[in-house]
Amino acid sequence: MAVGGAGASDHLKSSWPEVVGWDGITASLKIKADRTDVYIELHFVGDNVAPGEDDHRVRLFGDRVTGLVAHTPVVG
Repeated sequence: MAVGGAGASDHLKSSWPEVVGWDGITASLKIKADRTDVYIELHFVGDNVAPGEDDHRVRLFGDRVTGLVAHTPVVG
């Protein structure tokens, strides 16, 4: 029995550097496998996105030419 410790959410994955260079669909599947509580937004690098944090959102930024993930996706 855990007493006074941090909750399980403290151990949830919050970034996916390993998916840089992957296609967006495969990267999305990996992220959803790790975090079923998040939704994924797909964007191209340079797209304008609404500001603000969301603890249940991951934005994937893909290269406009190749479509491959160009930046490390993070929760927020």
